[in-house]
Amino acid sequence: PNLMFRKAVIPMSGGLLTAVVYTVIGLFFAGMILWRMPDLTIGLAVTGGSLALIGLVTLAAYGVLFAVRRPHIRHLPLRLAIKGFGRPGNATKAMIITLTVSLAVLFSLYWIELNLNATFIQAYPDDAPNLFLIDIQPPQVEAIEEALGEEVLFYPMVKARVRTIQGAPLDREAQRRRRGDNLAREFNLTYRHELLVDEALSRSETLFREDWDEPQVSVLDVAADMHSMAIGDYITFSVHGIPLRARISSFRTRTQETLRPFFYFVFPESVLSRAPQTIFTALRVEPTRISRLQSGIVAQFPNVSVIDVTQTLTAFSEVIRRLSTIIRFFTGFSLVAGICILISSIVATRAARIREAVYFKILGATRGFVRHVFALESVIMSAISALMALILSHTGSWLLTRYVLDIDYRPFIGMSLLLLAVTVILVTTVGSLASRAILQHKPALFLREHTED
Repeated sequence: PNLMFRKAVIPMSGGLLTAVVYTVIGLFFAGMILWRMPDLTIGLAVTGGSLALIGLVTLAAYGVLFAVRRPHIRHLPLRLAIKGFGRPGNATKAMIITLTVSLAVLFSLYWIELNLNATFIQAYPDDAPNLFLIDIQPPQVEAIEEALGEEVLFYPMVKARVRTIQGAPLDREAQRRRRGDNLAREFNLTYRHELLVDEALSRSETLFREDWDEPQVSVLDVAADMHSMAIGDYITFSVHGIPLRARISSFRTRTQETLRPFFYFVFPESVLSRAPQTIFTALRVEPTRISRLQSGIVAQFPNVSVIDVTQTLTAFSEVIRRLSTIIRFFTGFSLVAGICILISSIVATRAARIREAVYFKILGATRGFVRHVFALESVIMSAISALMALILSHTGSWLLTRYVLDIDYRPFIGMSLLLLAVTVILVTTVGSLASRAILQHKPALFLREHTED
């Protein structure tokens, strides 16, 4: 039957024309990216990344198709469906590559958007501060607290840089090469004698030692991860050009990740209270009061900046939404192209599919059996595309969120399974609708029209 099914079908050939067409398409694609990118380096990086993604998907598609053809499958419809991938003129590889690349980009965008929303929007606690007042001068503290109409916690800030740790100069170049935060930047020092509500001591019993007469500093454990430190070590800071040598008395850790203020280095009040400083505070205000309070503070204290975090979060969410809309719009064209390739492949192999359907029926198969075989082709192809897209999108999104955005990654397993199912159903439905006319051919009519066969 295999020989009969492939009889008189002329395989499609590539050659120079195909290579030229692919080259022109690739150059057009690269030119469009470079034209739209303001920076040539970014444009080349995006072009190279896109070509690398297409190349990786192409290799994966060939490997997966080779793997699924190897084992002997007892289930007849499934075996015939996999054999159908080798039908002359069938653009199976092109469909898988196009669908995988398109879906991988769409899925990646979706995962990043969900993770950003989960980290910065949905994870925002109801009791977290939504209004920040910064650049407060020390003489203004009492007046501002009176204007706010409630008791709030003020945080003094003193600008400083780390110079030495245990007498050894800080290697700033090595610190700057670190991923994420580093000790080479400027820090805001503060002073107080108590822990914040979201802090706990991790390596000592008290914030400061009563038996030490020299300047002391409590260090957040995150800073200790950037450089080797221990209790009793000395850190030298440059505070407005003046060296300040302090001994590490304790290490603190944060008990929860919130938008509440925190500091890497905390000193006793006696050490920093006379240093040049500014003060800020953070409080929770009813949304209806924010505008009125903001106007009153700015009018009474022109030097104080009032930051409404709710507006920042709203603007951030809107930026994400707009970027997502733009990228989805253009990536949607690729997805439509994959569907068009699927339909065109069915049309291009119409004669071969009709021949197969006729011979299936001659051999005793029902129309439902033939429909089942053709549908399984679409199911397998769409499942392969969706699975590869999910793997690529989760990998790429994890790398981006972990090493660029520096946030925790959530895989959203339930949504992944839903997207997999939707992709399979959509592609299978389109393929089944495009194959309806093929299934309606009568064997007798087909044989009369092809008596020379």
